[in-house]
Amino acid sequence: MSVPDTAARWHPTLLSSCALATTAAEARYRVNAPEFTRRSSRVIALDGESARIVRELGGRSWGGGHFLVFESAVPDDALLRHSGTEGTGTEGTGSGGTALLSEELAGADTVVMIASAGANAEAASVIGDAAAARGIMSAGLVLPGGDSVNEVVSALRPNAMVLVVLRDAADVPEVLSALRV
Repeated sequence: MSVPDTAARWHPTLLSSCALATTAAEARYRVNAPEFTRRSSRVIALDGESARIVRELGGRSWGGGHFLVFESAVPDDALLRHSGTEGTGTEGTGSGGTALLSEELAGADTVVMIASAGANAEAASVIGDAAAARGIMSAGLVLPGGDSVNEVVSALRPNAMVLVVLRDAADVPEVLSALRV
């Protein structure tokens, strides 16, 4: 019985293969890529419960995220309040200061909207439309909260490229880390 040609060329992976891959001769084939580039993210709370979480997260050390709370819509823009210690070190972006959405999106490459039962559909619409007009990736994180989850999903769905319904609010930091905020 003859062995097919493809089987003759197949060689099993040996335990010593990993050791061979660490040699200087094999190292020249390794791809030395820099770490992921830092993102310039905007994390925006749309209601009271999510504002509490965003304030807590804003106090932590993040690579390039601005943590904001939606205050109100203004003609062709929105008013946001900074929350916590901002990750970029920019002057004037400390806790409590306000900014316009258009100014915040000027240097952003990701917008994450966090919402719970009291989510403001108008806020999601204003932020989602502004991000889409600038070609900025938008994501929505829906916090758990009883029967109102469907209403929150309905408010965010047309305004977010990615929508995640969380089982636990404690998952927010991990999701933000995965998005490289």
